[in-house]
Amino acid sequence: ESMVQTSKNKDNTISDSSNAPKSIYNIILKNTESVQSTHYDWLTNKQNKCVEKKSEQSISSINNKNCVKDFSSQDGRLKGYSEDQIMSIQYVVPRDIQTTPREVLDRIDQAKFPLDEKYAFPDSAGQGVPVNIFVVDTGIRKTHQEFGGRVKSGGVFCEGCESDDDENGHGTNCASIAAGKIFGVAKKSTLIAVRVLGADGRGRISGIINGLSFILDQHHNATNKNSVVSMSLGGPPSDVMNKAVRDLTDAGVHVVVASGNDDVDACLSSPGSEPSAITVGATEDENDNITNFSNFGKCVDIYAPGRNVKAAGNKNDNDTITLTGTSQAAPHVSGTLALIIAQSGNKSPAQMAKTLDGLSTKNTVVFSDPKVKATSKNSFLRIPAP
Repeated sequence: ESMVQTSKNKDNTISDSSNAPKSIYNIILKNTESVQSTHYDWLTNKQNKCVEKKSEQSISSINNKNCVKDFSSQDGRLKGYSEDQIMSIQYVVPRDIQTTPREVLDRIDQAKFPLDEKYAFPDSAGQGVPVNIFVVDTGIRKTHQEFGGRVKSGGVFCEGCESDDDENGHGTNCASIAAGKIFGVAKKSTLIAVRVLGADGRGRISGIINGLSFILDQHHNATNKNSVVSMSLGGPPSDVMNKAVRDLTDAGVHVVVASGNDDVDACLSSPGSEPSAITVGATEDENDNITNFSNFGKCVDIYAPGRNVKAAGNKNDNDTITLTGTSQAAPHVSGTLALIIAQSGNKSPAQMAKTLDGLSTKNTVVFSDPKVKATSKNSFLRIPAP
């Protein structure tokens, strides 16, 4: 639940003060139905009808910053809370158009270099068993030729965003890597645009949580339970962000996240530190060295190409852009999960993580720092054989 509060007291309660600066807090309620129901009733009946809707995952976001004046009566129902923060897309260099880029798909269908100039993938291509890939990002240019009408509108959860159209290009690029017909891993999967980031590639944790709540509701209500979430975003550590991801995986949704581009331990960021997510680091385009920006450590589950990845852009329906980052590595894994599901059926997120690791090439990623090597898993992405 996201809620605007005014101050935190010394005893860790939250209450109103006319002189206190207003802040936005993300609230975690104790996980009992009676607590959640009572709290929801309090918000709707005693707090000027602050809440418009209730989702399976959260009580919803309170957008009226003056709605809740005193929260002290609710302290006993809290499991935790944190002040709202900003998260952003995870690419590291300005976009560029390359006329002759290396085809990164060629790398992930074989164990090692040199490349064979082929991309051999299962015929189902993510369609044999229908798979929905929710792209939680800046939106998607749905009319792009890469998608062939396979993109659906999800929802819009970022401040000042009027539609799920991509005003940045990052979301379209990532969607194309996961499931574009030319650049994509799973070329026939359905893509669903869940916009949580603005044109500048930034968005509040509260908005991202609302987007994840939407996906959880969609998953619960859908006949097709083959759901993959692709999140090429990240920021500071956040218990509420990690919990939102964990609620999805507990429900059977596969969540793939970028490890981050700060060249630090991925356990120091969110959502990359959430154990139930599949956290992806980035390797170079011409060899299997970890990039000089990729986060690393025990929280990274697998590595995939993240340097100079060409895919669809947002300027027109034929636009391409080349981006670099763990943002580009992660959707390679999202598409691979779709291929696995389409070829051999769905599994729990924990079982799927084991399957993905079983397919991966071991001990091919090169770490220049011995300390990083000692603390990092050495698994490189490989798609299932046709």
